[in-house]
Amino acid sequence: MSARGSIGSMMAATLVSRALGFLKAILLVAAIGGTSEAIGGQTFEIANSAPTYLFALIAGGVLGAVLVPQIVRNLHDGPAGQENTDRLLTIVLVGGAVATVILTLCAPGIVWIYATTWSSQWRGLATSMAYWCLPQIFFLIAFAVLSQVLNARGVFGASAWAPAASNLLGISGILAFLFLLPTGLGTADSWSPLMIAVLSGTATLAIAIQALLLLIPLRRIGFRIRFRWGFGGLGHMSTLAGWTLLGVIAGQAAYLVTSNVASSAGKTLNELGVDGPSLNSLSMAYLLMLLPHGIVTVSLTTALYTRMSGSAARNDLAEIDALSTLATKPVAYVAIATTAAFVALGPLITEVLFGKPIIGHVLQVLAIGLVGFSQAYVLNRTSFALQDARGPFTTQLVIAGLSATGAAAALLLPPELTVLGIAAGISIANLAGWLTAHLSLRRTLRNRGHVPAGQRPLALGYARLLAAAIISSAAGLSLVAYTGTPTGFVGQATLLAAAGISVLTLFIAVSWILGDRTRNDLRRR
Repeated sequence: MSARGSIGSMMAATLVSRALGFLKAILLVAAIGGTSEAIGGQTFEIANSAPTYLFALIAGGVLGAVLVPQIVRNLHDGPAGQENTDRLLTIVLVGGAVATVILTLCAPGIVWIYATTWSSQWRGLATSMAYWCLPQIFFLIAFAVLSQVLNARGVFGASAWAPAASNLLGISGILAFLFLLPTGLGTADSWSPLMIAVLSGTATLAIAIQALLLLIPLRRIGFRIRFRWGFGGLGHMSTLAGWTLLGVIAGQAAYLVTSNVASSAGKTLNELGVDGPSLNSLSMAYLLMLLPHGIVTVSLTTALYTRMSGSAARNDLAEIDALSTLATKPVAYVAIATTAAFVALGPLITEVLFGKPIIGHVLQVLAIGLVGFSQAYVLNRTSFALQDARGPFTTQLVIAGLSATGAAAALLLPPELTVLGIAAGISIANLAGWLTAHLSLRRTLRNRGHVPAGQRPLALGYARLLAAAIISSAAGLSLVAYTGTPTGFVGQATLLAAAGISVLTLFIAVSWILGDRTRNDLRRR
């Protein structure tokens, strides 16, 4: 399949998966809450997020940085390359299984680390959920490994569609919880072992299915996992993996600060009887913000990453520079357009989806940093293709430092504003990370003998898009303020559709008038 076809297939799969993910999120909020008023929603957020963050800490960033470039190189090394791939997969899968068992046994301590201010009753409920959720770590590792093997072989569709199947199973579990069990909106004492098992167990089963489904396309391409012990041929990867791991550690340290500050604010608001933003509100807002990132940025970069790695193996720096620029232009266009819509319509969006405009206020603040988040992702993947992990480490250090500082500063705010302060710090951090990643990649290319293309045209293009976003977002805010928010779902959904179309149409028109031609470039490609 061509690169364009691969990108299109992944975008379609991601769109379906994200749509199902939103449906799952809507049902989850209905089942256990999405703000400070519900204890179940806050405790499940800690329990079900811990596997994702621990996966990122022990393997996630390293796998993404190492596997594809290494496997692409191994493909050209014949039997010796295949043996290196087998050793790499053996180390990751066996090590991941051992780590998962140890971390699951440490569930009480893990919950305490992420929510130190919670009462023993809240932590007890979260710990019971965590025992069911933490086995997800192994299946997340397995999915990452197997999907990277498929990506390195140029097979992208399966790893993009598997999360859709996972979301379907997750939806089934939440529906069973909603219709067959007591409400999850009560106190911590109201949660029975069966309620915990159904909600948390099906969440883990969904992640397991996501990984196991990839065995089918692997068999079709003739790939067999052969466990081979030893470290021969892998020593040169240690530096890259080491820098990547340091970056991940910095990010996880920042999340520990964020988690504790946000969970403390949520508990305080709950005790005061105030319905305000909490850690799970931040998570739901992040889910919405990452929609364009997942559909466009990840799909586009995943397809181009294999080509970048191949170009790096040939030392074709000009091609890598061109591929990076090819990705950053449409990514910026989509991210900035979506930011305009989120800033204008955030509370209305979450009112329609969750019945909670509170989450939308968090979304408005988070969206400001969306373009920085997506652009840093593209630029860091380019650096990884070049086998350079110092640049991404520096970027992650800047993002983590500013995020943690913002979260700590948010402690000075009233509890109902704490999560908004955290979101502001994250947005600033993502924008600073974009600048850092940009400068790091240009320095790497220069040091290797390639003069990067001039940045003035790109900067002017971003300025045009920013101006269009400000104008269209202001128009959307004015429209909603003028009409007011209807009380019924149908009226709210109608206003959201009309306002959303208006904001995006105005963005496209204004950016075109200002001279942006990204849409034409996309058609030609």
